[in-house]
Amino acid sequence: MLELTEEQQRMYQGERGPGVQQAMTILVKYGNAYDAERMIRVDSTHTPPAFNHEFLSQILTGVSEVRTLSSLHMTRICCTRWADAVGVVPEVAESACKVHNENLDLFRKAGFLETFTCVPFLTENTLRPGMVFSWSESSAIVAGNSIFGARGNRDSAPIALSSAITGFTPEMLLHKPENRHAELLAQVEGLDVTGLTDADLGAMGFYIGTQAGDKTVAVTGFRSPLTYEELKYLMTPMAVSGAVALCHVVGVTPEAPTVEAALGSQRPTDTIKIGQSELKQAYDSLNTAKSDEVDTVLFGCPHATITEIQKIAQLLAGKKVKTGTRFWLLTADEIYALAKRSGYVDMINNAGGLVITDTCISDRFYGLYGLKEDLGVVATSSGKAAAYHTRATQVHYGSTEMCVAAALSGRWREQQ
Repeated sequence: MLELTEEQQRMYQGERGPGVQQAMTILVKYGNAYDAERMIRVDSTHTPPAFNHEFLSQILTGVSEVRTLSSLHMTRICCTRWADAVGVVPEVAESACKVHNENLDLFRKAGFLETFTCVPFLTENTLRPGMVFSWSESSAIVAGNSIFGARGNRDSAPIALSSAITGFTPEMLLHKPENRHAELLAQVEGLDVTGLTDADLGAMGFYIGTQAGDKTVAVTGFRSPLTYEELKYLMTPMAVSGAVALCHVVGVTPEAPTVEAALGSQRPTDTIKIGQSELKQAYDSLNTAKSDEVDTVLFGCPHATITEIQKIAQLLAGKKVKTGTRFWLLTADEIYALAKRSGYVDMINNAGGLVITDTCISDRFYGLYGLKEDLGVVATSSGKAAAYHTRATQVHYGSTEMCVAAALSGRWREQQ
């Protein structure tokens, strides 16, 4: 059973208000379910704005200010300024935005940052090694643990919200150093790791996720540092094809200077090889289209960095997207502002594309809710987006260059 401090007891007993009491009650039940012994301070939270309004009103009753740095996840596209441009049914937008705006008013009063992104660490909600976070976004969780060396679990939205309100979270699972050692060792063999495309890295991550489940992973075989973008492509599909929350890349990520350090000087429970055969298996799973037609090209899952936007803008320079083909690139509003100032947004828009902020392209119920037309056959370089969209439509999966070429011709070519 959890042992609460005097201040935590006051929260639990309602002395800090009914909303704080409800939040602490949720956290106590959560901690007891995992046999946590105590609460710890949480340094950062990130939660979606799309809560049931009655629940949100109750849990924020009496909460004048959140007790830690807290940001908001993406919202539905029908609630953004891009709704008309992407073809949202007006009646759907009106209904959804009413609830969204009512919720947003509550979040503002409590001091949440309106980041509306899946990459909070690229806006104002940054992490450092050892910090404790509670984020309810799978790709951000694996990045927070792996790339930044912070400590967080695969928390749900109500848990992250409750941690924002109380400033605490139960100490358990990946908060503890002994639980952060890799259980599955993935060895990259027979591949030119210096020549891997973004899609190759995503396919590798997708395959690892299918084998790992919820195990902590260590990947060996990379001989040089990886950029944030490369790590993003590698890691984020693991949280979709599996439930990976921590991936050590040996020699690259903070807690894995060596294989021994990543494993905690213990033997892995499982060891797998990643070579050409495994990459092909992942590509076959993610490429489900029956013809070479392409109706929609999607980038920005997770939200695109300024480096990715620059690359795509340069690939489109002086060219035109095929008439009738959608070209959408999603990013955070702060990154959009920099891309606009740098001329990249205009380059993409002039080519017939659209740069969108504040929402999600991968979730057809949450992010793309309310569109007049189906997206049709989708092309993407995101392993995460491909994995989601294969559940609902046909997908072409390949590198950024292949996706841009498909947007220009309206057709998919396996060799670009």
